[in-house]
Amino acid sequence: MDNMPSTVTDTVAAAVLPHLPVEIWLSIIDELGAQREYDALEACAAFTVGVLQERAQTYIPDTMTFRTREEVVSIVLRRRWEGPQTVNIVGGTRRGERLPIPHLATFASRLAGNWTHADTLMIERAEWRGQDLDLHSVLLDLALFDRIGWLHLYEVTFPTVLSFWRLVYTFPRLNSLHLYDVDIIKADIDARTLAALHLLPARRNLNRMYLLPPAESSDERPASLAAHSAAGLLQVIIAQAVPSFETCPWRNIEHLHFGDVTLPTAAAFGRLLCALPALRELAIYGPCIFAEHGFNSSDVRILAGAPSRLARVDLGADFSTQSNPQSVHEVVDVLVHCSASRRLKHIAAWPSPSLRVLTSIDVSLNRLVKHAGQSLESLTLAALPQGSLPLSNDVSTCAFPSAARCFDVSANTRILRLECSTTIANEDNPLIALLLELLCQTPLEHINYIRLIFHVKNEVDSGKLWASLSHLGAVLSRGFIKLYHVAIELHGVPEFTESHEAIVRSWQQKLLTWCVLNFDVVEASGTQHHL
Repeated sequence: MDNMPSTVTDTVAAAVLPHLPVEIWLSIIDELGAQREYDALEACAAFTVGVLQERAQTYIPDTMTFRTREEVVSIVLRRRWEGPQTVNIVGGTRRGERLPIPHLATFASRLAGNWTHADTLMIERAEWRGQDLDLHSVLLDLALFDRIGWLHLYEVTFPTVLSFWRLVYTFPRLNSLHLYDVDIIKADIDARTLAALHLLPARRNLNRMYLLPPAESSDERPASLAAHSAAGLLQVIIAQAVPSFETCPWRNIEHLHFGDVTLPTAAAFGRLLCALPALRELAIYGPCIFAEHGFNSSDVRILAGAPSRLARVDLGADFSTQSNPQSVHEVVDVLVHCSASRRLKHIAAWPSPSLRVLTSIDVSLNRLVKHAGQSLESLTLAALPQGSLPLSNDVSTCAFPSAARCFDVSANTRILRLECSTTIANEDNPLIALLLELLCQTPLEHINYIRLIFHVKNEVDSGKLWASLSHLGAVLSRGFIKLYHVAIELHGVPEFTESHEAIVRSWQQKLLTWCVLNFDVVEASGTQHHL
């Protein structure tokens, strides 16, 4: 009796699954799964192969969600299983309902040091309240989850800016912070708060921050909280016009992604960029709106003296269609004044459907591209779909669209990669000719990769489409010295025939022998062709 295994796990390991019929072992594994005996299931997966291993692995979760204390307490603790990869702590049961999460404290105290495999923590629809949590103990316990690299907060309300940042900097290996509709009740920043923030340990690994809006609008959100969403998290950074780079806890953030930018002034936006000395990538997917416009001389001096490592700017479709044109103009001004535009290596933007500079937003986008000059190595232009420009933007459209110039890349003489996508809506649409115009004024010396994507609508005449496309070969063979890869994609064409394939083959013959041409066609029926 003294040699009998003491646990289910030891039984599995010691017996290495004795020779029982497979059906019996499958029933045993099913029962272990029903009882959530993850330790024993882990042992089964480790000591078996084939169908038994697969069945055991199906019961071992990658993600576990806790909504109550009872769900946390029900977990059977053993010594083998190191926990799921993702842990989700949920407060409210429906969108817009933010409830206290006392079970976070139960989870942290019970499983700290045991679930060493967890690398992602998600908190959803929650209200962070001091009266529900012994904050000192909770943060100490959470710090023991030293593999947490991703923190996702969905619809979470914090009482103060300091309480938010204390949670963030609890995890020593935190790399990526994702914030969706996060609110700060008391967003005011005073000297005491700033002093407390400087005492937080700077996390060298935290280099990505995503500030994104909720997936859907919610009428249940209190208006008083909506005003503080996201902006309150940034106020602590913006408050320091000349930050102390050695002590601020956000000094190592390299990648900043916005769902939208809503700030008092462009100067506040500029101070934000200045307070992130390590910033290399800026992405704005949605609208940009500043409440007040204009710079003063002190703002310009601060921006001009700020160091900048910014190398990549990604501006989404909603940025072009929903932003205030003056705000977009001032975003470019900020990048120019802080000399960031002179260091940009990659720009992605959505110009007007015609790829011509038609609106004031187009003018601003093209100014950013031209100001990047010889530093720009990669440019991605995705033309907006026809009819996507709102009326507010149409007001700023040039009086004579037919005379408007093509998007100008002539100043980017060291560009290496060019990617363009556009929608072809009817046979008279001149978009292909405009794209050819863009290619013709692209500097020849350094470009080595070109990718062209066409989305074809049903009403397009196939014959006229291919007649227009036939000019591509001549343009692509015009003397791009270092061009080695061309990728062309056609989506939604009515059909792809042998005559169309012959056109593509003729392009391949015109290109330099060391240049690879990849041509992909997806017919409206879904049939795919690759040449």
